[in-house]
Amino acid sequence: MNASVKIPADPSIGIRYYPCQRQQGSLHKVPLVLVHGWGADSHIWGSLPQQLSQWVDIITLDLPGFGDSAPIADYSESSLLGWLGDALPSYCSMLGLSLGGMLCRSFAHQYPERVSALITIGSNRQFVASKDYPSAMAPSDFNAFIDSWQTDPTACLKRFIGLQAQGDQQQRQLMRELRSYQTAIDHRSGQDLLKLLGALRSPNSVLQVPVLNLLGEQDALVPLDAAQYIDDMGIIPGAGHLPHLSAPAQVLGQIERFMDCQRYQPDKPKVAESFGRAAAKYDRAAQLQHRVGEQLLDSLSGHPSRIVDLGCGTGYHSAQLQQRFPKAHITGVDLSPGMLAYAESKHGTAGLNWLCGDAEALPLSSGSQSLIFSNFALQWCGQLRRLARELFRVLEPQGQLVFAVPGPDTLLELRQAWAQVDGDIHVNHFASLSHWEEAFASAGFCRINLKSHRLAEQHQSVRALLLELKEVGAHNNNIGKSAKMTGKQRLKALYNAYEQYRLPNGEIPATWEIISGVVTR
Repeated sequence: MNASVKIPADPSIGIRYYPCQRQQGSLHKVPLVLVHGWGADSHIWGSLPQQLSQWVDIITLDLPGFGDSAPIADYSESSLLGWLGDALPSYCSMLGLSLGGMLCRSFAHQYPERVSALITIGSNRQFVASKDYPSAMAPSDFNAFIDSWQTDPTACLKRFIGLQAQGDQQQRQLMRELRSYQTAIDHRSGQDLLKLLGALRSPNSVLQVPVLNLLGEQDALVPLDAAQYIDDMGIIPGAGHLPHLSAPAQVLGQIERFMDCQRYQPDKPKVAESFGRAAAKYDRAAQLQHRVGEQLLDSLSGHPSRIVDLGCGTGYHSAQLQQRFPKAHITGVDLSPGMLAYAESKHGTAGLNWLCGDAEALPLSSGSQSLIFSNFALQWCGQLRRLARELFRVLEPQGQLVFAVPGPDTLLELRQAWAQVDGDIHVNHFASLSHWEEAFASAGFCRINLKSHRLAEQHQSVRALLLELKEVGAHNNNIGKSAKMTGKQRLKALYNAYEQYRLPNGEIPATWEIISGVVTR
């Protein structure tokens, strides 16, 4: 067992542990805990725990009164969250199915300091419809279901199996699989959890943790139009309530991509601090960034009246935007107070406004901007869907985002050289073109025109490359980076590993993948 995974020894809680199968250990610092829904126990996950354990430590929990977990006296929401708090590791990611997803969402809302990331499958904001939330089961149908459990639990479970499989393209096979599971359910626990399911209301506020919600296109228990009320939603085509069983490759792929993004989350306070320290030297070292930004400027057209330079840094491009659009109201926004102070001291406030803010929570009015210009800044946002929704909110109808960010192949030589030294994270990870396209599409942008190309930079030495990255504030700022100091021996090993890339002219290459384009609201 991974020593970092602390599992309660309480025999009344049904827990199964699936250690990561990688010889090098888990890719993630925290385990992923799976919480099933009503009418099942941990067997409902099928082979998903084993599949996920290829790259992360997995824990499955049986809810109280289900499977191997003993019943509890009180099945109120607060009591269930307390039970989860005792059963869970002190810090983990969570994956909840149906009712389990609703409980996990409530737990993440109440205890965000204990949750690294949240994934739900087939989970609605509320299971039973109301006047203000119609995209759920009709109250009469739900009450009839409770009555069915009270009078004939066996028949009720049989019907529930049918509902879970209903509409799925693999319906017959799925029903056979579900019937093979022998789920032990305490009668009172089943009834009390049903009542809780009918009463639960997931919070409407945006969670403080990264979220992925997956929903089967043909789910008979969670209507597809519930997606309009649920952010960060991924739809599994042709699947019913249990897409992890009927479309495992699609579900596994989405979970893996989501978790991989969390592994490389930028540490925003460190990013802001790093760029603040680099302010005075930034423009001298950021030649590539400036060239890309000037290409973006050349692509601009029209007469935007209100412009945001998002991630304005030293104000280099803010001043150029002012020259091109002298009648426009221009606001430079940056996460780093140090950068903003430098920008204001260099370019002043005549026709330029400076504002400290996070791109994922902009201090700007909805529909207030006709153009958002952003050069080498949005890559520091960890939640692309949240970012895309925020940019959509701030732009006016037909407003445009013109931006450039580094892509995943940026500094691939440096990443590969470090991989020969150790397994730690040393190079910033950036989202792919498809990830950006998906995020903008999910936010509702009507036109998305993005492209990717590579630029090959050359440096006299690896040391010179590392120094330049430091001077532009772009060195490793991932949350998952190693806390170990980079000593002389490891640097020497890095230099030796990089030698395989040395060019005939004696210099070393550094590849940059640039993703850029125009997105229209």
